[in-house]
Amino acid sequence: MAARGARRSPAPVDAAPASYDYSQLPEGFYQDVIERGHPVRRAWHLQKFERVIECLPPRPGQSILDIGCFAGTFLGRLDGAHFSRQVGVDIVEKQIHFAKERFGTRFRRFEHVPTIAALGRLDERFDCITLIEVIEHLRPDEIHEIFEHVARLLVPGGKLVVSTPNYASTWPVLEVLVNKLSEFSYEEQHITKFTYFNVIEKLAALTPVVTRELTVDFKTTTHFIAPFLAPLGLDFSMRLSRAVPHQHWGNPFGNLVMLRYSRVA
Repeated sequence: MAARGARRSPAPVDAAPASYDYSQLPEGFYQDVIERGHPVRRAWHLQKFERVIECLPPRPGQSILDIGCFAGTFLGRLDGAHFSRQVGVDIVEKQIHFAKERFGTRFRRFEHVPTIAALGRLDERFDCITLIEVIEHLRPDEIHEIFEHVARLLVPGGKLVVSTPNYASTWPVLEVLVNKLSEFSYEEQHITKFTYFNVIEKLAALTPVVTRELTVDFKTTTHFIAPFLAPLGLDFSMRLSRAVPHQHWGNPFGNLVMLRYSRVA
């Protein structure tokens, strides 16, 4: 779900654009970025996944659902002791094929869900759910629908971790540079935009289940300067990113917003 592709004309945020064809990305694209990409891109994704893991409870034997898992890279970083049942779902079938081949285990499975409505096929509950750079790719009605599924699939007291670009940071500039200078573009993909300052209220307005059945544990940002220092050394960049636990990070101008919700008991 969270992916980039060829440049096309952007659609208005309040319109209902045609579904973007995420299948045009190469199989295993983001795994390849992490293994062989530019240092800044490698650091960006590695630090993003570390921040999400920090937001998850540390107890053993949990279950987790990653919605928009793409090639399975995030779940591939979780061990079976802390998360003994792991499920990843995505709309792109060939990425699910890659995830199964590369990261599938006896405790980790991947499923192709062609639409958000297909999440209704999941007849199980989870201690944790992650939406890592997914909601900005969705129309408002799709955000409403996906959060309805999340509320149904989380156990009482379960944790939901959401990350999305922060349009109150330098992200808009970065996005313009990527759109103009690289072979990929976010122009058509990022159709619902959030900032650190409006994300809680905007999600609540888009989908009442957020206030009815979920409570906010904390809101933070990440990816301020650490990823951009990776050319000086990836290890240095990673240590800098880890210097402050990001659930206690008070800077509203990191390039990613991160939220953790709890399911009302």
